[in-house]
Amino acid sequence: LAPEVSRSGVTISAGRIMGLNRDSAARFAFLLLVPAVAGATVLKGVGAIQDGLPEGVVGPMIFGMIAAAVSSYAAIAWMLAYVRRRSYDIFAIYRVFAGLFVLALIATGVRSATF
Repeated sequence: LAPEVSRSGVTISAGRIMGLNRDSAARFAFLLLVPAVAGATVLKGVGAIQDGLPEGVVGPMIFGMIAAAVSSYAAIAWMLAYVRRRSYDIFAIYRVFAGLFVLALIATGVRSATF
């Protein structure tokens, strides 16, 4: 079990193992995000257009994409600034507690191990 393991978390960890500093590893991880998100956006957008969009949806859809891009940029900028000043310790601690929580849910029978 590895709760909260993400693409960026694995990329940052691998970068750190390969000798990158915190800032470079985080920048690399977020740079890898761009083609993945762009590809998913294009794929979903083309699919939605092919399926036929309801009338009046194009404007809100474009506004939503712009709002998502701006908020994503702000979140990435904040995270890069955060890792320049602080360590990744809080994220490691969070993952340990999240893992213990998941194990407790499985051990008590609240959730099965196959969820």
